[in-house]
Amino acid sequence: MHWIDYSIIFLYIAFAIGVGIFFSGKASKDSESFFLGGRSLPWWAICLSMIATSFASDTPIWVTEVTRKDGLERMWWVIVSVLPLIIGIFLFSRLWRRSNLITDAEFFEFRYEGKSAAILRGVRACYGGILQNLLTIGWVTFGMSTVIEVLTPFDQTQAIVVLMAVALFYATFSGFYGVVTTDVVQFFITIGSMLALACIAVSQAGGLDTILTGIRSMPEYGEKTLSLFPDFSTFNSDVLKMLVIFTLVWWSDANGYNMQRMSACRNEKDAIRATLFYSIFQSCRPWLWVVVGLVSIVAFPSLADHSKAYPMVINEYLGIGLKGLLITAFLAAFMSTIDTHLNWGASFLTIDLYKRFYRKDATEVHYVRASKLFMVLLMIAGAIIATQVESVSGVMEWLAYLMIPGGIASVLRWFWWRINAYTELTALIGGLFGGILFKYLDPQLIVFGQPWGSFAWEFKVALLVSVTFPLSIIVTFLTQPVSKEKLITFYLQVRPGGAWGPIRKAVGKVSGSTLTLSSWLDVIGGVMLCYGLSLAIAYAILLNFPACGICCAISFTGALLVWRWYKKEVVRLSE
Repeated sequence: MHWIDYSIIFLYIAFAIGVGIFFSGKASKDSESFFLGGRSLPWWAICLSMIATSFASDTPIWVTEVTRKDGLERMWWVIVSVLPLIIGIFLFSRLWRRSNLITDAEFFEFRYEGKSAAILRGVRACYGGILQNLLTIGWVTFGMSTVIEVLTPFDQTQAIVVLMAVALFYATFSGFYGVVTTDVVQFFITIGSMLALACIAVSQAGGLDTILTGIRSMPEYGEKTLSLFPDFSTFNSDVLKMLVIFTLVWWSDANGYNMQRMSACRNEKDAIRATLFYSIFQSCRPWLWVVVGLVSIVAFPSLADHSKAYPMVINEYLGIGLKGLLITAFLAAFMSTIDTHLNWGASFLTIDLYKRFYRKDATEVHYVRASKLFMVLLMIAGAIIATQVESVSGVMEWLAYLMIPGGIASVLRWFWWRINAYTELTALIGGLFGGILFKYLDPQLIVFGQPWGSFAWEFKVALLVSVTFPLSIIVTFLTQPVSKEKLITFYLQVRPGGAWGPIRKAVGKVSGSTLTLSSWLDVIGGVMLCYGLSLAIAYAILLNFPACGICCAISFTGALLVWRWYKKEVVRLSE
């Protein structure tokens, strides 16, 4: 690397430290300032912050790895994650904002009551604040270590320690203000650099036509690698995998750090705007890395360690300055994800565990100081976990076992009055035990006629959900419902709509219900907009322009439906 490359990297690190110092006083006033920026940040900053956080350093590496190993068909696992965001535009963004909460674990005592709600809040805080965050920090750090190993002469361990220390510094000093400010800058660095890499790599590899022809001629890759859909005429395992992804994997009410961002918006209108543009971008972003993955197949066809393909393309095709900019983009993506998960994780530990169960009457300054201590502990634990990570995709799949079983209940709790805390406890604990059991089952154990080790991840998820979800519904009806008084309070504040018959009858008609019959048409419009645009980009990469044109038309039709909804619903919020 040239001194110019190092200068670009060090300038960015200095900027991040400066942000931490600049916002340190403003963020330390109280918990709402530290975790939500005082709910004062503009919608576009919240939107870019969500995008930047999703640009983790592991994501380009993982997408490239999946493209090489499983082909474009596996991208549906990435793209289906946009579904909860699309639904979140029309339903959950305003519901979370109306709830006026700091963490999504806090929701459980807002929606339910008694000891079961308190236990559920604590369990969710442990899941989100400890388990989910530590695993995420671990695999993101593993991804960054791969980039450092391939692209720089630095010692991996020392470099990671320095980068973690910088992210920890500005996250603890500046709170959510610093997280969002650096995220905005990180967005422009990351998207610009990675777009430049994709264009340069394609050009120097001979153009898309040459790349696609080369892949088709390789026996170990071939046409299957370039197929966006399985062969539906055969109803084989690939078709079943896709059906599982679209029926089971996507269920979520857009909680987590996205809920934190929605709650940080100034009002419902801003929450909707931020989520809308975030969803559109998330639909398109995987193809930015898929292109590099396709180039890597032609450039390094016999590469055994697929996780090194993306940084090797950087090394192969970028020169002085651009290489430093790409490494800076990875640093930005890495620190953006780290600072978000530190801030979000500390909010669970502070608000939902420490304040709720240990120190209920301390000052706001005390809670902010406790949050900073929790950030330090999370970072140390995350670094230790990173040393145990062997594969980004392996950690992501195991975490999915834990979180997916509770997804359906997390949606139903807004729109069905009968859901209670025991419903969600059953789903969460069932996912945890199932994930542990699946990991330690003997790979040679015969299940449904084949060795457990050869079972596809999608089928394991389907098996787990098919057990935990019915069990959680049975538990729902075997336990007492939430009291009518509690449900009325929740319903009047949030106004969700849906199956709230007894409560609706008790309180009468309430204006502003989120879930109506027209909501489904709105959701369909959002799906057409986002998925049509995503597939249009995919077919353009594959040089299939007739299919690209059809997808553009679908996307345009969806955009008209979304615009109709926007004028009717969102503009009304500002009146």
